[in-house]
Amino acid sequence: MACVQSRRAMVRVLAATTLALIAATSAPAEPRLRIVATLPDLWAITRAVVGDLGDVQVATRPGQNPHDMEIRPSHIVLVRRAEILVRNGLDEDAWIDPIIESSGNPRLLRGAPSVIEAVRGLGVLKVLTGRIDRSLGDVHPAGNPHFTLDPGNLPTVTANIVAGLSRLRPELTERLEANRRGFLDDVSTAERRWTVTLGPHRGAPLVSYHDSWPYFYRAFGLEELGVIEDRPGIPPSPQHLAALIRRMRERQAKLVLVESWYPTETAAAVARAAGARVLVVPQSPGAMKGTDTYISHVDALVTAIAGALSR
Repeated sequence: MACVQSRRAMVRVLAATTLALIAATSAPAEPRLRIVATLPDLWAITRAVVGDLGDVQVATRPGQNPHDMEIRPSHIVLVRRAEILVRNGLDEDAWIDPIIESSGNPRLLRGAPSVIEAVRGLGVLKVLTGRIDRSLGDVHPAGNPHFTLDPGNLPTVTANIVAGLSRLRPELTERLEANRRGFLDDVSTAERRWTVTLGPHRGAPLVSYHDSWPYFYRAFGLEELGVIEDRPGIPPSPQHLAALIRRMRERQAKLVLVESWYPTETAAAVARAAGARVLVVPQSPGAMKGTDTYISHVDALVTAIAGALSR
């Protein structure tokens, strides 16, 4: 009798185990997040927050000037398949709007719950006032959009990303927040290293080709002496360049930064006239080999700029 009862107990255990396995294997897998980021910096940051919880793709190629975007059929397909969009929020990526309209994916229309604007809550630099029209070039009336180049902005940017993803997938909130905290810890460690590397050059006056660097300058105590493009996307006037060269000579500016997607001829002429040198740098992650993460990208910038200023 005891033997029979033992067998029955064993059968019940086996049955329960089998049912549990069937339930586990037949339960639908948790769907992965399908995210498109408009720009490489947002792509790198969003990937760090998402980790293995989803797929993050980018609408622009690393090293591509976002002001010169050509809309392709592949963009429309990419946006049609996405459930979430991470965008800059300051019109650096306004070209995504006609892509969304053509894709037939209303979830990604501006203002929809599935759209995350990374700039929310940040103190934006260089907000324009007064009359604004096309004679001013490719200006950003709502402010300078290159805010991710200041590591101090990342707590807010990543909080926006987690909040947006959690609206749609609340069950992932805890894991997303854990990824965010780990990423911010890594950035804080790297930022201490960057601050030490650029420390000897605090206050150094720099010139750039495009107005890409005000947040970076602020983060590391550098001075913006001028920008070669007096109006973005429009060739600078001789008067503007002459005045810029005079300021560079007076302040003994050593360096002109040129984003890797711009031609260097004008910058090189200005640098020669002022006794400075040109440094070509990638303005976004992935534009240079080995820089497809946020930290590796800023590492490359800091190392290159500190090295050039030390010469």
